[in-house]
Amino acid sequence: MPKFKYTAVDAEGKNVKGTLFATSLAEFNATLKQKGEYVLNVQEIKDDDTGSLANANAIKMKELSILCKQFATMLSSGITIIKCLDVLYQQQEKKKLKEILLKVYEQVQVGKSLSKALASTEGAFPNFMISMIEAGEMSGSIDLIMNRLAVHYEKQCKIKSKVQSAMIYPIILLIVCVLVVSGLFIFVIPNLMGMFGEKENLPALTRFLMDASDFMVHRWYILLIIVIGTIIFVGIFRNTRFVRGMIDRIKLFTPGVGKLYAVVMSSNFCSTMYSVFSSGMTLLTSLELTTNVLDNSVVSERMSVVMDEIRAGGALSNSLHKTQLFPNMMVTMVSVGEESGSLDEVLEKTADFYETEADDAIQKLVSMLEPIMILVMGGLVGTVIIGIMMPMFGMYGQVESQT
Repeated sequence: MPKFKYTAVDAEGKNVKGTLFATSLAEFNATLKQKGEYVLNVQEIKDDDTGSLANANAIKMKELSILCKQFATMLSSGITIIKCLDVLYQQQEKKKLKEILLKVYEQVQVGKSLSKALASTEGAFPNFMISMIEAGEMSGSIDLIMNRLAVHYEKQCKIKSKVQSAMIYPIILLIVCVLVVSGLFIFVIPNLMGMFGEKENLPALTRFLMDASDFMVHRWYILLIIVIGTIIFVGIFRNTRFVRGMIDRIKLFTPGVGKLYAVVMSSNFCSTMYSVFSSGMTLLTSLELTTNVLDNSVVSERMSVVMDEIRAGGALSNSLHKTQLFPNMMVTMVSVGEESGSLDEVLEKTADFYETEADDAIQKLVSMLEPIMILVMGGLVGTVIIGIMMPMFGMYGQVESQT
């Protein structure tokens, strides 16, 4: 979904800077008009322009969760927003976050709302959080919104942590596989080359292994250049539209992995949609913010179609079904919520269900990766051993025939 960077004038005549996601320039103008702001300058930010440099200022999800939880606790105790910011600033030990909180504190102190103060921090806080807080300011329930944000980011952190923990064992297996195979090529095969005699008389597999070993021993710098070049290439181009689109499609449509990813995505969708929609935002705004949180270019494209259909009077459940991204059960639950007029309650229950399903999906993914990694490692090591043993058996056969 396009992202617009803008400068506007609010109802008090003050200049306001910020960013906003919208499906089109017309929707962007309509959204700002609802806020009571008048555009002075607007520029669409392309995917290619939002690389790692733009994300360098972003606060980590775990820090956001703790920050929102502390904010919610103090607000529910009757402490003012300015005092909350002061307390958070004083107790913060991390320099980067301390500087950001100081900037927010100064902006609020001169009369800006909390949401606008957060938006002025150059991408430190996500657009989702800023929009949620803005809704809380309009409804007078910032403490409730902060608590929901804390729960939301805590769930996101939990899922991310489980994925990272689950990937530790496959990664260790991969490292062991690389080390074992490299050791065989660098130390074992060169020592056995003298035993095999003329290279032309050896089996094709053995000759290939000897050539690969010779390359790794004497031209290792080429491999090093390839590895470093790949890392640099990924670092530079990973946020481009083409590369991100390719990665997002792999996540969604790879056999086996795609279904598991859909379950995790459904958990995030229902949880985020419940948090936003139950805060009093419109269905379209809720869908827009939820789509941004999912952070998948393919999902963004298809959800743009969903929002267009809803604007034309279509039902959310029918539009979600057409995307072919979500499980049928989730779509059915959304349909029930629409018919009963309790979509927020249904989303909450569905989010709880898919949170458990997401845990199971992550475990299934790991259970799939472990045997695959073991088979790959065993296949590589076995191929090397067979390549070494084949000429040995030939030598033993010659000795036996001579005797």
